[in-house]
Amino acid sequence: TTLLYTIKFEAAMLAESKMSSGERNWFQSRKVALIQCLLTVLTTFICYVVALAKGHVSLWPIPMISYCGVHAPEKYIFSIGLVCAAFLMFLFIWIVETADKIYSSKFAAWALGFPCSIGLMVLAVCNCVEEPTLHYIGAVSYFVCFAIWCVVCSFKELSMSSLKTTVWVTIRKLLALANLTFSISMGVFYLMGFSSLDWPVSVSEWSVLLCVEFYTLTFYFDLGDTFYIEQVCEDKDNYSLLMDEEEEEY
Repeated sequence: TTLLYTIKFEAAMLAESKMSSGERNWFQSRKVALIQCLLTVLTTFICYVVALAKGHVSLWPIPMISYCGVHAPEKYIFSIGLVCAAFLMFLFIWIVETADKIYSSKFAAWALGFPCSIGLMVLAVCNCVEEPTLHYIGAVSYFVCFAIWCVVCSFKELSMSSLKTTVWVTIRKLLALANLTFSISMGVFYLMGFSSLDWPVSVSEWSVLLCVEFYTLTFYFDLGDTFYIEQVCEDKDNYSLLMDEEEEEY
């Protein structure tokens, strides 16, 4: 009992010391952008490779991303990987929109960013064969909302002076325009009568995905070492209160 109390007391004192000294207790916010990008891209390509190896899709024309998550075993990787990526996307949007940067906007987060992450989760859980309606609603929400969100963020950065404009700001503008171009192209191809089995549509979709995720990746470099996700105790007196109560119990 005494040993347990001592361990809790030392842990509390260590946490309080770290907070008062400014030491961070967890990891940098920018790593969320990195992990989200890697998880989405790796999940998608791994599913494509597995589906290709199983003969569920062809090498060319390259299939729509949705078709890489229809059959077992790749559909399990597809769902688990993209659901996790959707959660990280939600967290990433929150980090970006609360970073007090010029591109930050709570309205953009609620109107575009969060619906984007929800759309990614829906398309991951509902595949295009078993639940096509829900799947495509999720896909449209993900691609359209993120394309507009990218443009909004980059548009707000136009007011930055040349001295404050970094290479990542420039890259984001190019990726936002490329993403919007490929997204519109995909819609135009559908209107022209192309199906999801035709390569112009699938290539456009893969291009949109890469633009989206590389856009996300730029924030890994842009957020730098300034922002952290950490556990914070607002009332440090709770430590002494908790330990006093435990001491009385023992």
